[in-house]
Amino acid sequence: MQRVLTRLSILLGLLSVLLGGVTVSAANAADPTYRVLNNATGGSLLPQGYGNSSADGIYMYAWNAAYTYGGDQWNFEGSYDGYLIRNTKTGKCLKPGGPYYGKTYLTQGTCNHTPEFQWTLEQRAGLYKLTNVSSRQVMTPYYGAGLNEVVVLEPDSNIAKVWWSIDRI
Repeated sequence: MQRVLTRLSILLGLLSVLLGGVTVSAANAADPTYRVLNNATGGSLLPQGYGNSSADGIYMYAWNAAYTYGGDQWNFEGSYDGYLIRNTKTGKCLKPGGPYYGKTYLTQGTCNHTPEFQWTLEQRAGLYKLTNVSSRQVMTPYYGAGLNEVVVLEPDSNIAKVWWSIDRI
């Protein structure tokens, strides 16, 4: 039932984007909150510092969900070509960062409607592939082999590590 509600909420957000009238706003108590878990590792999407740093440019991790201290909670806000994904503790949105061993690390920055902050969601069997509108690359743990890996962007390989569950909290 929870996954059905999650899917319905995301679908309604997408419809809002298509119909217009969506603005960027700070997360508030009325916004649905989600946990984003990697399919291959089980790691929960978490900013460096457990959400206690609002600095731009910090790494994102696929961290052990038992030890995230509430820093792994996200809002999905409709935007022009997809969604802004905002951390509820930092108030910052996901975007591509800089080079990280041949890939691009995922980071956070002050939210705006530019393509680098926008993400599309492709659904399959209750899982989602999150693709950055600007880079056209997918979000994934670096190796996809275990917990606590840096999350990066890479070309879509369509393997297990590029799929995530988005669970309403």
